[in-house]
Amino acid sequence: MGKKKNRPSSQEEEKRGAIYVGHVPRSFVETGIQKFFAQFGTVTKVKLARSKKTGNPKGYAFVEFHNVEVAEIAADTMNGYLMCGRVLKCNVVPEIKRSMFIGHRSPYHRQPRRKTAIGEYNKPRTHGEREKQIKRLLVRTRRKREKLEKLGIQYSFPDIDIQKAKHMTFNE
Repeated sequence: MGKKKNRPSSQEEEKRGAIYVGHVPRSFVETGIQKFFAQFGTVTKVKLARSKKTGNPKGYAFVEFHNVEVAEIAADTMNGYLMCGRVLKCNVVPEIKRSMFIGHRSPYHRQPRRKTAIGEYNKPRTHGEREKQIKRLLVRTRRKREKLEKLGIQYSFPDIDIQKAKHMTFNE
């Protein structure tokens, strides 16, 4: 059987309080937020919103405390606090939703976008994809020849060996 996770009871979850922290400086990451707000009490979860495309912080975060009272004190104290040239906006979240802290345990890893794009470009093609690719190539070369003829330019393209192109490697 699978492991049983030690989740707090519903009574414990009701006692917990969360705050919204807005205008978070870019240099302020999850560990820094947790350490900073630990001065008020026990921080149970921190979720910094990040861009899926770049991985940079969006500028806001949610911090969950063990007690509602601690969350209220932290929000009141930190609202209007100047940090790294930005004025923090802190508010107590009236209702904690699970969706606010999705992925709070896993650290953010940047996606290797360039490697992904290279892999997509160089992936083996199926027979149908290869045929489509050859047809597009032939149409493009025909259009180029027609444009050059209209302009009165005499140029001979190297012939495309269609048989050789059709027998290039591909996955079925």
